[in-house]
Amino acid sequence: MLTFVLGVVLSLCNLCLFQGYLDRAQRMLRQDAAAGSVHAVRVRFGTPVQETYRYPTGKGVGRIGVKSTYCIELVPEDHTGVQQTVRLQTTHIGHSIIVSEKHLTHAAARLGGHGGWLCWPTRWRDIAGTNKERRVPAAFVSDSGHVVWGVTPEEDHTHYLRAGAAPVCQTDTALAVAPLPRPSRYFAKVHASHLRVAAVGALLAVPFLLDAVPHWAGLLLGVISGALGLFAGMTMDGVGVDQEPWTRRETSHPALQ
Repeated sequence: MLTFVLGVVLSLCNLCLFQGYLDRAQRMLRQDAAAGSVHAVRVRFGTPVQETYRYPTGKGVGRIGVKSTYCIELVPEDHTGVQQTVRLQTTHIGHSIIVSEKHLTHAAARLGGHGGWLCWPTRWRDIAGTNKERRVPAAFVSDSGHVVWGVTPEEDHTHYLRAGAAPVCQTDTALAVAPLPRPSRYFAKVHASHLRVAAVGALLAVPFLLDAVPHWAGLLLGVISGALGLFAGMTMDGVGVDQEPWTRRETSHPALQ
C-alpha cells in the first residue's frame, strides 16, 4: 500500500513538472501565437557561446565573482550591420541548470545554420515590466517546425521590440510545431559509474527484501541501499556540459578593467 501511494505521488509530481516546462511568461507567448499574432523577425541559428562575466562581489577587496551564461547567437538573415545579433539564453523551468545547458548544446548541433523565425509575445511590455532582469521570453521556430524556447536579455531585445525592428506578424494557427526532441540524460561514457553505484545499492537491498538477515542487519542494508540509490540519482545531472562546441567569451566589470 505504501509503495502504491508513493508511486501515485511521484507520478503526480512528474506530471506537474511536465506541465511546468513553460513558465508563465512563456505561456503568454504561446497564447499570443495561438491567438494569431507575435512580434517576429527572420534569423539564422548561429554560434553557441559561453559568456563569462567577472565582477567585484562587494564583500572585500580582491573578492571577484564569476557568472557563466550559455546562449545561442541568432543572426538576422538580412544582416546589414544595423540590426543586432540576439542571444537566446537557456531557461531552467522544470529541470536543472546543467540539463538546460545540455539541451541548448543539442539544439546547436541539430539546428546550427538553419533559418527560422524568432518570436516574442505581443504583450512583452507586461512581462518586461514585472521581470527584475527585464528579460523577455522568446522562441526560435525553425522552418522544419521545431521550437527552441529561451529568453532574451534587455540589451538584445530593445532594438527589436522598443525600436520596432520586429513588427507584429500574423501566425498561421493551422500549422503545428513541436519542441526540438531532447537528448537522453544517459551517456554511457559519463554515467556508467552512477549506474554501478545504483546497481550496488539494488544488490544490498536483496537480503533485506528476502528477510535473509537479522532484523537490525536488514534495516542497515535497507538504509545503505536507499542512500546509494539517492546518491546515484542526485548526481546524475551533475555532469558538466561538453565544452567542445562552445565559443568562450569573457567580459569584466569596468572596475576590474
